[in-house]
Amino acid sequence: MSVHAEQTETPREMLHLGPRAWLVYSTSSVAGIAGLILSLLLCYFIDPSFRRFYFTYLVSFCFFLTIALGALFFVIIQHLSRAGWSVSVRRVAEALAATMPMLLGLSAPILVSVSLGHGDLYRWAQPIPHTIEHAVRPETEPRVDEHPSAHGVQPPDEATVAKRSWLNPRFFTGRVLLYFVIWSLLGQWYWRQSSQQDITGDVAATVRMETLSAPSLILFGLTITFASFDLVVSLDPHWYSTIFGIYFFAGSVVSGFAMLTLVLMLMNRWGYLRLSVNNEHYHDLGKWLFGFVFFWGYIAFSQYMLLWYAGIPDETGWLVRRGASTAHGGGNAWSGVAIALIAGNLLIPFAALLSRHIKRRRAMLAFWAAWLLVFHWMDLYWLIVPELDGKLYFGLLDFTTFIGIGGIFLAVFVRLLARHSLRPRKDPRLVESVAFENI
Repeated sequence: MSVHAEQTETPREMLHLGPRAWLVYSTSSVAGIAGLILSLLLCYFIDPSFRRFYFTYLVSFCFFLTIALGALFFVIIQHLSRAGWSVSVRRVAEALAATMPMLLGLSAPILVSVSLGHGDLYRWAQPIPHTIEHAVRPETEPRVDEHPSAHGVQPPDEATVAKRSWLNPRFFTGRVLLYFVIWSLLGQWYWRQSSQQDITGDVAATVRMETLSAPSLILFGLTITFASFDLVVSLDPHWYSTIFGIYFFAGSVVSGFAMLTLVLMLMNRWGYLRLSVNNEHYHDLGKWLFGFVFFWGYIAFSQYMLLWYAGIPDETGWLVRRGASTAHGGGNAWSGVAIALIAGNLLIPFAALLSRHIKRRRAMLAFWAAWLLVFHWMDLYWLIVPELDGKLYFGLLDFTTFIGIGGIFLAVFVRLLARHSLRPRKDPRLVESVAFENI
């Protein structure tokens, strides 16, 4: 471990957001609250059952959750590998990961939909029909007639009821809360250790973060896998994919790196971190983006190929609803989305990010980072919304829920970032990061 790094702040480099943070914080807070209120009002008049709201809310929620998860992975993996190049850009990732407690609060509508037992979002959350014999005792699990609910949701069938030990409202709620508690503890702990080191300059803080990085990565891997099953896969309790956790992880890393790249470039344009973050750092961020674009494509193809080749009805039915299969007479309205994802989330950005020059040209790299965020949202939409009724929806409600959750997410992120320096000031590898050069 090297000696303490000297502070490198100069008049040409701003390391604190200053008064500008308050403007961004207040504007995004108002936009977030207004977006959520407007979403609820739209549902009240358009879809009183709120089914449409739950599905579009889950899409936007998962979008910002995956950004925070990707940032948390970045922080953990940098400490695990004892990387020096990333010190200058790590503080922004730490702030993104530290938003987890806020995301826990925003998960309330999802948990409420489950606790109500109407099956509006997860149809397995409904009571068990009395015509289905099952091991669950009547006094602990109410049974109802086997006909669609008032909201038009089909009751659980035998295959769904057979999974009741895992897919039940109480256990689901407990698991989701556990995931967020673990992510919040990890994100907040790394954030506080790093920010406190700015004051104390204690090298032991770096040692602690490196020591706990390996168990943190194991916890991260387990929780993101199970969370992807619970939040997305269980929308169709018949479908299963042992590779979906890695698929969800790959999308999270792409979105996390894309957001980190865009935030850093925006701050550079406003005069922040102009000496600490340069083209060498963007080049490495671009390499991470390129690598995980390819990784996402590899996992997506592997999942599709295995499902299609096996030809199991419960698996291929999931593909058919999304227009990604030729079974039962071909595609549907979702086929265009599936084709767009292949091109826009893999083939086009893969070809573009191959070039070293694009990774080192900030405007071009920013364009592709924004591009990947758009297609990541589309990917989540393609995964989630077909389970509503198979129809392709897109309207004002999708926009208002995105603004609602995104506004609150941005407000909390900026508030966290404004509390401390925009990069670690006394990290022992700071000099290495500032002098970093790609070979």
